[in-house]
Amino acid sequence: MRLTMDKKKILVIDDDRDTLDFISGYLSDYEFTIYTAEHGAMALTILQDNCIDLLLVDLRLESESGLELARDLTQRFAVPAIMVSAITDDIEKIVGLESVLDDYIEKPVNPRLMLARIRAVLRRHQTDHDSSGDDAARPAGRYLAFGQFHLNAEKRLLVDNETGPVELTNTEYRLLELFVTESNNVLSREEIVEKLDMESSNHLLRNIDVLVLRLRRKIEPRPSMPKYLQTRRNKGYVFCLD
Repeated sequence: MRLTMDKKKILVIDDDRDTLDFISGYLSDYEFTIYTAEHGAMALTILQDNCIDLLLVDLRLESESGLELARDLTQRFAVPAIMVSAITDDIEKIVGLESVLDDYIEKPVNPRLMLARIRAVLRRHQTDHDSSGDDAARPAGRYLAFGQFHLNAEKRLLVDNETGPVELTNTEYRLLELFVTESNNVLSREEIVEKLDMESSNHLLRNIDVLVLRLRRKIEPRPSMPKYLQTRRNKGYVFCLD
């Protein structure tokens, strides 16, 4: 069954014409309006003239870095981005670590998986947008504070009450918010991926460990002996609050 909703506008950026034709042809049969660009200048023009809801960007464009392009466009136009790459090693280095990246798709593209991931990212961003204007939908304030920190749900910021905002990527913020709202509950890596509405894979599960290490460096007085974000052997992680 296909979703019934206003058509979302997706911009696909790839310098391979066959890939552009394949992706645009497949997605056009669903609830999307598709725009295509073969390089950054063309993409910029489209974004300036249209309200784009999502970017699909090839990581290894011939004339420029797809990652740098995605970073620039997401910051300038506040639009989510999904990276596309045929190089698994590239994905493992980037997934969950880059603030510009909402998800990834491996080449050769599996069309049904691509559709599922696009819908998941759009749904997640729509939920974030809706909840930012609905105080009743947010967790109670006590669940968003720990130690000298608090999470600003509206601005999606981690704030140190003594020194000010702490820089987090989108994925780091979402993971920390999950841990705080699920405080004192052990979460397995698989549960974390599911609750964050991410597609499960072995390298995504491994990147949960990397994200946890990064969060510990930002919130723990002694990251090697964590007070808050603790490991439970063979079970997962737990965010400990008194």
